[in-house]
Amino acid sequence: MNVEREDGLLIVTSAGNSLNARVLREALETADVRAVLLEAPGPVFCAEIEAGSEDDSLLAVASRLPVPLVLAVQGAVIGTGLGLVACAHVAVAAQGTSFGVTEMREGRFPDYFEILARAIGRRRALELTLTSRVFSAPEAMQYGLVHHVAPAFEYDDRALAIARALAKADRRGVDAAMAFSAP
Repeated sequence: MNVEREDGLLIVTSAGNSLNARVLREALETADVRAVLLEAPGPVFCAEIEAGSEDDSLLAVASRLPVPLVLAVQGAVIGTGLGLVACAHVAVAAQGTSFGVTEMREGRFPDYFEILARAIGRRRALELTLTSRVFSAPEAMQYGLVHHVAPAFEYDDRALAIARALAKADRRGVDAAMAFSAP
């Protein structure tokens, strides 16, 4: 995992399942962070499931971020990684990215179901959960899970441009939007 800072932007690059709540807590504790970009290059994005209290989980911390969270993903997005995409204020996926709520294949109900349902609607979330159907980036965009689908060679650049713009945006407007979007 790599963490960089750039003009109010915290850029976290996470391969595989190395992402955890500690990194996002850092964003909460740093006064000069005005936006967070999580990039997940690689074949699979499935965030680490952490032991501890539910309020300290990666998804709980992500959903409480007081600044915009932009996510750039490619490959297969499953498990808590999918829940994290549902938490993002803006999500950009590379063409060819696949998504899946696959916990039911192992007889488990996803702990991020409510977050997913809030993002895409309860009926769609239930259908995807019950069937464990893998779906494409264009379908994820149609459902409202991701906001942009871009070619693999530029999805990360598009997400970075969005995150930079959010980091430079007038704080009054961003703060009002963040207050409105709070769970």
